[in-house]
Amino acid sequence: MKRIKNSGQRAKSEKRWVKIPLTRALRAMLSVRGFSLIELTIVIFIILMMTSATVPWMKNFADTTRLRSAALSIRSLMEFARSSTITQRTEYVVLFDANQSEYWLSLLELLDEQSGGTVTDSSRTSLSESLSSLSDTDSDLLEQDEEETEGAFSRTGGILGIPKRLPSSIEIAMISSPRNSDGEVDYVTFHIDGTAEDFEIYLQSGSGRMFRLSVTEATGRTGIKELTDQEIEELGFELDQ
Repeated sequence: MKRIKNSGQRAKSEKRWVKIPLTRALRAMLSVRGFSLIELTIVIFIILMMTSATVPWMKNFADTTRLRSAALSIRSLMEFARSSTITQRTEYVVLFDANQSEYWLSLLELLDEQSGGTVTDSSRTSLSESLSSLSDTDSDLLEQDEEETEGAFSRTGGILGIPKRLPSSIEIAMISSPRNSDGEVDYVTFHIDGTAEDFEIYLQSGSGRMFRLSVTEATGRTGIKELTDQEIEELGFELDQ
């Protein structure tokens, strides 16, 4: 009987031993103090430092993304012009207006080049007027009837002569073409044998980053390259650090 009683007392003492640490831990948690003003100031300062270092990087990243997107859009139109030239057996061109930051698709027959490098494009009006202008030229399309002519241009009629504008932060920095004219509008021509003119166009973002689109004469293909800081400086342009 005594042993049973002693074991019961031991169990009670063990229970009390367990309760004591839990009570102390709870009191310790309740007595924890808040952050001091100095500690909060240090945390805010660290956050501000991290933000000041991250925001410029995010801005440059977004800027470069828009620049790459604009370059890809131009290349897509150039590849479309090349394929349309080969398929329809008539020469297409892609025109660029550096002052207005615009580019669009047209036909070589619809261009009018004047002295001083001035280029005008009658396709900037409408498809019907473009076809009417084309009928007045010495083109192989004169051998086709009106229905065949309209069918040939149904694929491009929705975008022919309609300019696409570059994003506000992107501009045409430089164009290199066989004309080397000082006119506002320049263009690249795609030939029915799959070749094209040697042509380069440089796009620049507000931060100074640059992309170069180059058309290879032998293949008519368009390549894109992001220029390094050294290449940008060699071209005479400034890079916003």
